[in-house]
Amino acid sequence: MLSRWLHSLSGRLSLMATLVLLVFLVVLSSVLERAYRTSLDEAKARELQLHIYTLLAYAEPEGDSLRLPPNLPEQRFNQPDSGLIGAVMDARGRVIWRSQSALSLPNFSEMPLPLPLRQGQQVFAEVRLPDMPTPFSSFRQGVAWGLDSEVQFTFVVLEDAAPLQAQVHQFSSTLWRWLGLGSLALIAVQLLVLRWGLAPLRSVARALQQMQQGGSDTLQGNFPRELVPLTDNLNLLIENERRQREKTRHTLADLAHSLKTPLAVLKGLDPAADPKGTQGILAEQVQRMDSIISYQLQRAVASSPKSILRGVAVKPLAEKILTALDKVYRDKSVNAELLCDDSVLFYGDEGDLMEMLGNLLDNGYKYGGGRLLAEIENTGEQRGLEIRVADDGPGLTQEQWQKVVQRGVRADEQQQGQGIGLAVVVDIVENYHGTIGVRASEWGGAEIYIRL
Repeated sequence: MLSRWLHSLSGRLSLMATLVLLVFLVVLSSVLERAYRTSLDEAKARELQLHIYTLLAYAEPEGDSLRLPPNLPEQRFNQPDSGLIGAVMDARGRVIWRSQSALSLPNFSEMPLPLPLRQGQQVFAEVRLPDMPTPFSSFRQGVAWGLDSEVQFTFVVLEDAAPLQAQVHQFSSTLWRWLGLGSLALIAVQLLVLRWGLAPLRSVARALQQMQQGGSDTLQGNFPRELVPLTDNLNLLIENERRQREKTRHTLADLAHSLKTPLAVLKGLDPAADPKGTQGILAEQVQRMDSIISYQLQRAVASSPKSILRGVAVKPLAEKILTALDKVYRDKSVNAELLCDDSVLFYGDEGDLMEMLGNLLDNGYKYGGGRLLAEIENTGEQRGLEIRVADDGPGLTQEQWQKVVQRGVRADEQQQGQGIGLAVVVDIVENYHGTIGVRASEWGGAEIYIRL
C-alpha cells in the first residue's frame, strides 16, 4: 500500500512536503527554546547580581577579611535549604563567609568554583554542589576593597536552578503542543491544496478513460493553460492515428476497387481464340495493375503530421535533392535557383518534406524548359511553411491540374506526365491541413505553391 502511494504524484509531493515541514518545525523549536533559555538566563543573572549588590551594601571590612550581619534583608539568605545561598571568597579562594541558608551543606566549602575573580569581572554559570540532586545558577563578581585596591574578594550568589528548568520544560511542552497542532493543520491544508492543484491531472486521466470507453473522440475539458499544450498534442496524435487508420482502410478499399477492372479483363481473356491479342492485353493489364499498386503504396506510406517533432532544417535537404537531380538530368542543363534561409524549419516528418520537395522539383526538371526557381520560407503563423516551385515549361491549366491529381491516373496518360507523384504530394499536404495549387509562373510555365 505504501509503495503504491509513493508511486503516485500526490503521494510523493505529500511525503516531501511533510518531511520538509517536520524538519522546519524541529529547527524552529530548537531556535525558540534556545532564545527562551537565553532570555531566562539573562534575567536570572540580573536578579543574582542585585543580591550581590545587597551583600556589598551590608559588608564591613575587618582587617583582611569582611564581616556581614547574621540576618540579611533577603530572608532566603537566613533560611536553611531556601535555595538561595550567598558566600564571599578571599584572594586565595577560601570561603570566608557564607549565609545561614548554606549551613545545611557541610561540604559547601568544597564546591567546585574556579579561582577568585579580578576586580569588576563577572561570571554567570551553572554549577553542581556536592550531594545536591539539582544544579545551581551562580553569579560571581570580583571586588577590590579599599583605596589601595590590594584586598581582593569574590562575592558569590547561588540559587537552585530547578524552578528555571521547570520553566524551560513547561515552555518546551507548550511549544511542542502548539507546534504539533499547527503542523497537523498545515498537513491537512497541504493535502487539500495538493488535491486541488492536481485536480486538472485527474481530469485529464478521466478524459482519457472516457475516450477509451467510447464516450468521446478527443480529450474534452477546461484544462489549465499549462496542460493545454499536452492535451492539444494528445488530441493531435489521436486525430492523426485515427486519420492514418482511416487512410489505410481507404487505401485498401481503393486498391481493391482499382484492381477489379483489370482482373475482370484478365478473367475474360480467351488465349485459344486470339493468342497474340491475349498476350498484348495481358501485358497491358499487368502494367496497369503494377501502376495502381505503386500509386496506392506511395499513398499508404505518406505519414501524418506530428506537431511534437522538432523542426527539420529545410535548406540542406533541398540542396541535397537539387544536387541529385542535377546528376539525373545532366544532359538537360537546368538552371535551378534555391531561395531559402538557413533558419527555415519544417515541423513534421523529414520523409514527408523529402517526398513533397522531391516530386515538385523532379517535375520542374522533367517538364521545364531549363529554368527553375524554388522559394521556401516560414510564414507568420505558428510553425507555418510556404513552398513555391516555378519553371518555364508549357504550364498547367486549372482543368489539367484537377486531372493530374486525381486518384489512379497514370503519368503517361497526361500530356505533362504529372500523376502519381503529385497525388502523393496532395495527400501529404492534406494531412498537414495545408493548401496546394497551381498558377502561371513569371516565365509562362507552372508555379506550384504549398502553404502548411
